[in-house]
Amino acid sequence: MKSVIQAVSKLSMTTLAILFSIGVYASDHVEGLTCEGKKQAIEVEIEQAKNHNNTHKVEGLQKRLKDINNHCLNNDLEEKYKKKIQEKTYKVAKRTQELDQAKTKGDKQKITNQQIKLADAEQELNEVKAELAKFYKELETNKPTNSLIH
Repeated sequence: MKSVIQAVSKLSMTTLAILFSIGVYASDHVEGLTCEGKKQAIEVEIEQAKNHNNTHKVEGLQKRLKDINNHCLNNDLEEKYKKKIQEKTYKVAKRTQELDQAKTKGDKQKITNQQIKLADAEQELNEVKAELAKFYKELETNKPTNSLIH
């Protein structure tokens, strides 16, 4: 019973740590998920760098902006996000199999460890699924409107 409580406690702490780091990362790192979003984020960074007279950073950001303008395709980004989901789905399946093996052996400590690893893998999968959903939402938001002027 004590080991189960410790495992749940570890799992809760791990989940909190992951959620906290995602929040910190999201607040410090504002980069779009679509090509247009990436361009807008870099343009904001360029303005900030100019305001701080950081010419070296401005040059680097302008190069990134040029690369995005010349090479970024939303279809490629979509495939990248989908590939991440496939990789994380595989990882969840692998962790589930490892947990089943630990249960078969009956080693409580190993079961607990595998439960934690599975929970982490599921969290990673949920994060990349959310990223793809945000990509689609951003894509829809940045979609040009087809209005006719009379």
